[in-house]
Amino acid sequence: MNVQQPTLVRAVERLAQAGEEAGFSIENMIQMLNAGVTVETLLDLIERSLQASPVATGRSCRWVM
Repeated sequence: MNVQQPTLVRAVERLAQAGEEAGFSIENMIQMLNAGVTVETLLDLIERSLQASPVATGRSCRWVM
């Protein structure tokens, strides 16, 4: 995997930003992934947390793409 790919870098940045907005730290998300949580499950957790937030963000379900 080439981490220099701009698309991959942007996707990871967006995932990290959304996770932090949802209340997950970068370290926490890495720990979850290392423990076997799939990226899809992590995205679901982030989305659910954002939806449960008292301040709606207006994100679509495709916000990380």
